[in-house]
Amino acid sequence: MSEHGNNSPVVPPATPAPLRLVTIARLADILGELVRASPGVVSATLASVDGFTVASTLSNSQDADKLSAMSGSLSALAGVLTREAGHVRPERLILESDSGQIVSMNVPMPAGDLVLTVVTTPSSVLGKLLWSCRNTADLIAAACALQATGATSFP
Repeated sequence: MSEHGNNSPVVPPATPAPLRLVTIARLADILGELVRASPGVVSATLASVDGFTVASTLSNSQDADKLSAMSGSLSALAGVLTREAGHVRPERLILESDSGQIVSMNVPMPAGDLVLTVVTTPSSVLGKLLWSCRNTADLIAAACALQATGATSFP
């Protein structure tokens, strides 16, 4: 019996399909394109909001996993901080140091947001970096949306 007292079966809400390997490979290519085309970019990592690595340009998977976990945590903290301040959800988080910058931004997805984190040297120009990150986030969203349509290849 359902929670409403009738004999209708309770149907759980549909959950989006997990990312396919071909989509993850395309996401890794997109991250690689960002690193190659953006002066000063050292690495780019894409993670789930709960901190699991989806794709990364880092060659050491342990480093990618640590960065993904911290990115997920920072994304959650930024969300709470902006809500407490009465703002809408944050678009990006920028950390600056003498060693460079780290930009982390949410990539809204139907299956749950992803977090793009880009690490740079001091030589990167913040305005160009932010434009490149936004463009990359759009490409990531398009690749994931293409999977949702059942497409088998990417442009």
